[in-house]
Amino acid sequence: MKEKLLVLLVGQSNMVGRGYLTEEDVVEIPQLTALRRDFQWIPAIDPFNYDRLNMLGLSNAADPFEVRGIELAGNRRCGVGPGRTFGKLLLERFPDCEVGLIPAAVGGTPVASWMPGGADVDPNSGFFPYDDAIKLTREAMKTGRLVAILWHQGETDAFQETPNYKEKLHTIIANFRRDLDAPEVPFILGGLGEFSGRENFPAYDRMIREVAAEGYKTGFASAAGLKDRGDELHFDTPGQYELGRRYWEAFCRFIED
Repeated sequence: MKEKLLVLLVGQSNMVGRGYLTEEDVVEIPQLTALRRDFQWIPAIDPFNYDRLNMLGLSNAADPFEVRGIELAGNRRCGVGPGRTFGKLLLERFPDCEVGLIPAAVGGTPVASWMPGGADVDPNSGFFPYDDAIKLTREAMKTGRLVAILWHQGETDAFQETPNYKEKLHTIIANFRRDLDAPEVPFILGGLGEFSGRENFPAYDRMIREVAAEGYKTGFASAAGLKDRGDELHFDTPGQYELGRRYWEAFCRFIED
């Protein structure tokens, strides 16, 4: 049996993926799977991280996991994030393994939602982002080995000007390492887009970069030069591909040949 290498995807909407789908994104990649919230492994075909179904163009789907194609009811579907690109690169590096993505990001969530017991900002979703991520990952770890945690979050806190954001981010990383018994697993943080036009976004991007520099086995994937999809908030599809590659480059600092 092939070893399954696990990658946890956490944070808010840019980790979920809001890039519009292309034909490339709906093609199955052998040995690359994603874990559903009912603990079933499915092909990692975007979108595979379902948080706000209406934003993914899936609100009318009886079973969104079975939907294929880049349109639904005449509407463009989105869901491209950095995770699938990272997974492909990991699989290319370790072709004798399988790669399992654990999608647990939830759009619009501030750092408060990523503390133990923290609830989603949408009370109707029923999500408890941190607790759900731990539950999903522990289940996945019964049949695989966690090798990376990818984090992209901070837009909501930049909007809200959350105090002590940097300290809270350090706490979140420590919590993940403790609760997943993963002190040696690389934790890669992604930078915020430069396209927001919000004056305080650079300050929060700088704090994220500082946390990555100060932590143990923490890396940083810069978003410099990446473009938005037209909403000054979410990366476009080419930007998400590139961000996935940058996560991979940061991760490679921690792996042995």
